[in-house]
Amino acid sequence: MKKHLQSLIILCLLFSFQSNAQIAFPCNPQFGVQFLSPNTVKLNPAIIIDSPFVQHTWRFGDGSPASNSISPVHSYAPGTYTIHHLITRTNPNYSLVCADSLEQQISIIQPCNLSASFIGQPSPPNSLQVVFSNTSAGFSPGDSIRWTFGDGTVSFINNPTHTYAAPGVYTVCLRIKKPQITATSIPCVSEVCIPITVIPLTTTCNLQAYFSIDSLQQNVYHFNNQSPGYLPTDSIQWAFGDGTFSNALNPTHTYTAPGTYTACLRIIKYTAPGMPPCIREYCKVIHVPAPPCNLIANFTWYADTTVSGMNVYHFTNTSAPVNATDSIKWMFGDGTSSNAMNPNHVYAQPGTYTVCLRIIKRNNLGALTNCISEKCYTITVGQQCNLNANFTWYRDSTAGVINTYHFTNTSAPVSSADSIRWTFGDGTSSNQMHPNHVYAQPGTYIVCLRVQKRNSAGVLVNCIREICKTVIVPHPINTLPPCTQLSKYTISNTAANPSTKIFTPDFINPDIQYTWTFGDGTGAQTPIASHTFPAPGYYTVCLTAFKNNNCASTTCKSVYIAPNCNNITLGFSEVPDSLVPNRIRFIANSNNPISNQSWKITKLPVTLTGGTTTINQMNPTYMFLDSGSYRVCLRVVFPGGCVKEYCRIIHITQSMPTTSSCAMQVYPNPASSTINAAVILTQPQLLYGYVYNSMNMQVTQKVQQGVVGNNIMSIPVYNLPAGIYTLRLVYGNHVCSSTFIKQY
Repeated sequence: MKKHLQSLIILCLLFSFQSNAQIAFPCNPQFGVQFLSPNTVKLNPAIIIDSPFVQHTWRFGDGSPASNSISPVHSYAPGTYTIHHLITRTNPNYSLVCADSLEQQISIIQPCNLSASFIGQPSPPNSLQVVFSNTSAGFSPGDSIRWTFGDGTVSFINNPTHTYAAPGVYTVCLRIKKPQITATSIPCVSEVCIPITVIPLTTTCNLQAYFSIDSLQQNVYHFNNQSPGYLPTDSIQWAFGDGTFSNALNPTHTYTAPGTYTACLRIIKYTAPGMPPCIREYCKVIHVPAPPCNLIANFTWYADTTVSGMNVYHFTNTSAPVNATDSIKWMFGDGTSSNAMNPNHVYAQPGTYTVCLRIIKRNNLGALTNCISEKCYTITVGQQCNLNANFTWYRDSTAGVINTYHFTNTSAPVSSADSIRWTFGDGTSSNQMHPNHVYAQPGTYIVCLRVQKRNSAGVLVNCIREICKTVIVPHPINTLPPCTQLSKYTISNTAANPSTKIFTPDFINPDIQYTWTFGDGTGAQTPIASHTFPAPGYYTVCLTAFKNNNCASTTCKSVYIAPNCNNITLGFSEVPDSLVPNRIRFIANSNNPISNQSWKITKLPVTLTGGTTTINQMNPTYMFLDSGSYRVCLRVVFPGGCVKEYCRIIHITQSMPTTSSCAMQVYPNPASSTINAAVILTQPQLLYGYVYNSMNMQVTQKVQQGVVGNNIMSIPVYNLPAGIYTLRLVYGNHVCSSTFIKQY
């Protein structure tokens, strides 16, 4: 009451002084607020003269005692407060000169130092029940708390215990929020989410791997995981047997090549720490069939009567479907053969011969398939056929019909009963004796006449003659292209000789002079040139077309002549290993470079239970386990497309040597990265380690100097595909063998 009365008296005096006198030293209550920390402020007045005549009075608005400091420092709890500042001034006689006050509102914001965190522990271990502990920093009992357990349930307890319905991985979140001081203050919230793996207690391995297979297409299979005891938390891996893998539950896989594959499903179940792993694996053998074989081998032939005194026959391959990359073999019935697509053959003696064409399809990778077709015909060589096919022609000179040609059949002997067929080189044909033909466009055309005799009964007989000639339909002078185009030309092959090429200008006109150079020192001056090159290699062929002194052009092209298959030799030699004579390296021998090798090794005599080993490798090494005779066949593809095969029978005199004193330990088995062989030696000597696959092909080797006592040879196998392998360790006259499994 006394303080209020004092303030009232001061205000009355202030009013009296302000009304009756001019104040020389005014009172200014303005002040600033300086935040020293989020909840501590320093108050700075506008008048800071420290004298006994100026007095400051501060009230902080939070119920704490007033302060008479000039610039007081005050700490607040979070909230909003009104600060009151009163300033008074007196004269030296302590009479009141002036007084004034000011109020200012401030807000103290609570700092958000909250950091959510928690831990979750199964109780008991590896059970579906998890105990969660709130370990959040800055957490207070009055804070809001919320748990979400990742399975659709929530809790608002500080340290909850939650039981899950099934094993799995769940995302658990803890959210903490401090109470807001005012409705407008900033919320203080912290949230953290952690994946929790819930694994049931496993005391026994009740898992059984199993799957079924559905064939979707010829080489596409769908795998169905039907393993009893499998859970979504289990680890799963498929191995399809072709070097590919999958972690899908029910994968679909496409095999790129036919064959026999072992597909395996491997499942690992989570177990408690310290318990043995629960692993199960199941495998099935899949036979991927080859594509359906729709190949039909067939061919036609005719005798060439243009070569006097020789039995020359032309064979045309009409098989379908057939590609140039397929294996083609002609057998002419006289002990000779050919790999050409459309060969010519000369029979040394008249007689009856069985001619066979055998074709083996190749896949997209160039490997031979099981799609094989063969066709045979019997032909009679030396049959009397005195037919001589021939014809003449002339161009109609009537104005406006310069592309009309008249053809006259001059074959002898010929009658209207015989089969006559003309082909004019532009896709049209005729069966008339003496046809007329109109060409739609200028150009160069190959016109052929084929005559087949009929007997007195009207039946066609094997007396056939055919002749082809080149007919040039000229370009009119006023339709010729620019001068630079007159030397353009095309190159075509001949069926009789791969070294012979035919060169034809794109534009032929009698007013143009054509000059050819073939790159081998020879040339020609005919519009159409046929040239046989002397040897394989590359040649530059040029055509110069001369029309007049103002028009001459030259075009050059490169021509490649492939080697003649008939001039290529093929054979092989075998080199036995000095330590293991049954280990033989085969080396192909030829007078020409080799692009591809394929070896077949067959035990003789051939039995139903026997088999053939195929090796697609350059100069391979093979281990023969048994003595006896073997037929070894080498098939080679040469640059340019020539294919040759050479077979020879070799003899293995003894079986693989063994000895009862050979003791070797192989570990680990199964192996994943390295296979170790332990052997004890009584004297220093070299150790030779060889690893063979299931086809008895060597895949890796190692040589190591052995010492007296225990020796360990470690051979890396991590790069080998999964399967069954044999390790053979050779030292002195000892050969130790052991089988091991290479796993994934």
